[in-house]
Amino acid sequence: MLSQKRRRGGFTLIELMIVIAIIAILAAILVPNFIRARAQGQLTACKSNLKNIGTAMEMYSTDWSGKYPTGAGLAGLAPNYLKTIPECPAAGSATYTALFSAALNTAGFQDYYYISCNGGNHTAVSVSGNYPAYDGIQGLIERP
Repeated sequence: MLSQKRRRGGFTLIELMIVIAIIAILAAILVPNFIRARAQGQLTACKSNLKNIGTAMEMYSTDWSGKYPTGAGLAGLAPNYLKTIPECPAAGSATYTALFSAALNTAGFQDYYYISCNGGNHTAVSVSGNYPAYDGIQGLIERP
């Protein structure tokens, strides 16, 4: 009878290197998709924040005879209309600015506001700087 040699269990070095290479290739394919998905989620949260600020502006206007908080800006909305002024999730800071400029008011309305997310916080999902925005007339403006 021939004696049988027992083969040791486990991976050889080549097999281990192939497995590591496959994992690295999969990671290189998937990581950019996860980054883009996260950036898209942050953009959606930013749009939601702008909508909430716009709703608070309209509530303020209802209580103050059709006027908006021009002197105090967004700070005039807290704490009665918004608990706090929200932060842009992509920037991690308060980047929302309200403008009450007649130059932006092309329709000639008496009271008007324009709120934007300042900076290039959403360039990862192809949204240019200072967008998205919320207009007192048009509502949410996603891109220029």
